[in-house]
Order: sequence, then structure tokens, then C-alpha cells
Amino acid sequence: MRTSIHAIVCVILAAALYPFYKLSVLWIFAGGVLIDIDHYLWYISRFKKYNLKECYHYCAVETFKDNWKEVTGALFIFHNFEFLVSVSALSFYSTPAFLFTVGLLSHYLLDFIWHAYDIKKPTHALSFLWWLVKRKTPKH
Repeated sequence: MRTSIHAIVCVILAAALYPFYKLSVLWIFAGGVLIDIDHYLWYISRFKKYNLKECYHYCAVETFKDNWKEVTGALFIFHNFEFLVSVSALSFYSTPAFLFTVGLLSHYLLDFIWHAYDIKKPTHALSFLWWLVKRKTPKH
């Protein structure tokens, strides 16, 4: 999903919640847009390159060309069920965590729609535990 789409949805959510939370709504952008930093961390880990522009091109263009084969099963540390559960639990105790979770849920929802209707498959591990088990399972 394009970063711009995530940002637009976050702007709409932030505008709707601004009367209640004032500048704290900026946490929505952290959860809705900035969590994609995990793609950059994966890129660094995989290719040992630090160029953000090259990473963006790879994730936005090259993965599409190879039908997401390179990222299939990859772990993006902020795009998994366990991370969602963790921040959701924190959101009961903290306003910033709640607003972060609102942004995160919007991000996940947009990614889900994109995966379901555009590329028709998940492109990465949706669970950290599943990823660990899958890595330990011998291939035949």
C-alpha cells in the first residue's frame, strides 16, 4: 500500500479526533505511517544497504515485479499479530498508545484490503510466532 494512502487516512482520522485529543493525534501518524520503518529495517538486514531511496524503490517497484517472492514469509516487526496485541493492551492505559493503535489499525486495515483485492495473497509473516516456527521447520 502506498505511503500516501496511509497518510491521507491518518489525516482524516486525526482531523476527526483532534477536538478530543488535540496534538496527541500525531500518535495516529506514528501508528499509521511510521510503522513502515520495519520495511527499511528488513531491507537493511537483507541487503546490508542503508539507502532509504533505494529501499523505497525496492519495496514499491521491485517486489511488485517479482510478485513479492523475495518478501513472502519475511518478518516485518511492526506488521504482525503480536505487535497489535501488545499495543492494544497498552491502549487501555495510555492515550498516546490508544491513538497509536488507532493509526495502526487503519494501517493494517488498508494493508489487508490491498492484499485481499489487489495482490490476492499475504506478502509477509502475519505472526512472529508463526514466523519462528516456520523458520525452524525443516524443508523437504
